[in-house]
Amino acid sequence: MSFLSQTESGGSSWFQFGDLFWLSMLVLFGAAIVTAIVRLRQKDKCLKLLDTYHVTYLTTAGATMWGDLIVSSGGMELCFDTPYQTRRGLAKCSTLIFDDDLGGCLAICRSVHGLTEQERRDREAQIQASFSPGLLRRWRRRLRNLVNTIRDACTKALGMVASQMGKTGGIGGALQSQRSGVDDLGKTFIGTMGNAYEPILERHIGRPVILELADPAGGTTPRCELPGFLVDYSERFVAVFNVEHRPVETIEIEASESMTREGVRIELQDKKVVVACEGDDALVIRRITCGDETTDLAVSLVPGTSVRLPRVPGMPVQLQMERTRRIDIVCPRSLARIRYGSDTLASGRSGWVGAAPEMAEEDEQK
Repeated sequence: MSFLSQTESGGSSWFQFGDLFWLSMLVLFGAAIVTAIVRLRQKDKCLKLLDTYHVTYLTTAGATMWGDLIVSSGGMELCFDTPYQTRRGLAKCSTLIFDDDLGGCLAICRSVHGLTEQERRDREAQIQASFSPGLLRRWRRRLRNLVNTIRDACTKALGMVASQMGKTGGIGGALQSQRSGVDDLGKTFIGTMGNAYEPILERHIGRPVILELADPAGGTTPRCELPGFLVDYSERFVAVFNVEHRPVETIEIEASESMTREGVRIELQDKKVVVACEGDDALVIRRITCGDETTDLAVSLVPGTSVRLPRVPGMPVQLQMERTRRIDIVCPRSLARIRYGSDTLASGRSGWVGAAPEMAEEDEQK
């Protein structure tokens, strides 16, 4: 005698299988509310590292923007250093970068030259916490990694249950019709404590690495390599910072006509000057002077990118720049990869005189 379909006296059913449909709808509705609340508070942990700091935002389409970054769960807002006046007299003080716009992100760069004294201290504390984490921070990371290892399995399990029950009809058909909602619930709710777990990257957290930034499909940015310390990674982004931002070379140029020098191309137009990074190293434009007006910039460029700056027609332009390999950078994992470890610690082999494999072919391709 079925417990679900009959009472002890054999009377009418007190619970119908049809009620499972409304129960499943109630569960999915409640789960959708929880998921929405979680998403309102959830931010990418790599992007959060640059929240409120002065950064340069580079896109795969070639656009270069800079300002103070405000990170939210649904995207970012880049607040300009000063309002931009259009030809129609409209003042644009910031740009909103929604989540779907981040597909066109090439890199987000931070240089110490664009930070206030308080922001410098905050950055030092941030790096100290990342490279020398305390016991609580290490245990929190281990907990996140544990959750991440079971997240994909749970998500797949929810999908398999919905798929299997969908073959039975009735309530199974109802669940099958809501399968996308079940999958979304699994990915969002189960993933609230962290993002993707990569064991091969995990062992390099806080250690020196080399980031390889690839050329996007159809783009003009050549592949470049930037050294630094792996701070963190998520499903979508990877963050590599440097303790010190010592430049390879400090450059001061007064240009009255278009010119090219090592790693830098300067093109003077009527009311604009274009500065392009064409070497193997990154370029930080600290300030520009044209006539009696000096503008602070702290704009970072990676190889293959450029920026357009205003100039007074007919006046020479003075630029203060740094050619460097050490900036703080956050890149999409679709374009960037931790290609090499750069820790110089000995391998541990006793009495072994070894040699490293040559990377000549890769160097010649650059």
